[in-house]
Amino acid sequence: MRPGNQSRPSMTNDNDTNKTVPLEETITVIEELSRCKPLSPSDRRTSVETFAGVFANWCLGLSGLCLAPPALMVFFFNTVGVSVPVKTLALASLTASLFIAFAALLAPIVATGWTLLRWETVTLQNLKADIRHEQKISTDLRKNSADALKEAKMWLELKIKRVDARVTWFFGDKTAVLTLMATAYLFSKEFGGFGWLQKTLQAGPGISNLGDTTLLYMAALILGLSIGAVFLRHIAARYRYQVELIDLALR
Repeated sequence: MRPGNQSRPSMTNDNDTNKTVPLEETITVIEELSRCKPLSPSDRRTSVETFAGVFANWCLGLSGLCLAPPALMVFFFNTVGVSVPVKTLALASLTASLFIAFAALLAPIVATGWTLLRWETVTLQNLKADIRHEQKISTDLRKNSADALKEAKMWLELKIKRVDARVTWFFGDKTAVLTLMATAYLFSKEFGGFGWLQKTLQAGPGISNLGDTTLLYMAALILGLSIGAVFLRHIAARYRYQVELIDLALR
């Protein structure tokens, strides 16, 4: 074989190694993940807390009913000529309304205290509920192909990086929510607090009030950016939860 006629190595087909996932499969996974949510605090409530909530609602309603007759008597009748038994009945109704309303406020506190005393059992129950809930979600996600799950994970991680980059660019990496919300308040407080804010708003924009108006707009800008950063971090946290669900499905 001549040196010039040596056959060149053929290009291998990489379709077997690098599969292109159809976009619709990835979108389907994203849509399924958008419907997946962690257990809400109401789902984690114990039976005692649930009973206390129902009891408190009924007590509030009953307290309103007990308060209605005396209130109607005051607004629509002349209380001077009312007999003593009627006044006594109205006073008893007001007292009953007060005690029932107090019971409505006390019931959730007692239920919370009881839950804190049984914190080990309650946390174990919450953990088991979380495991069952997320295991069911991961089982449903396994109906999709592994390549589609990996592709969706890649897009979610990319969105997380972009969201974090937006917040980090302005506020830094380790900024707490309360710190963000307090920034605008401290900014306005240094210039006179709510009195200065009221005075500036009443004066309105103008040449004579240009300095205060500019500072007010800056405080509003900081507050708006802080609220936006809080929502962006919430979105990033949701994306991270969806990535964790994909990891569970790929196990």
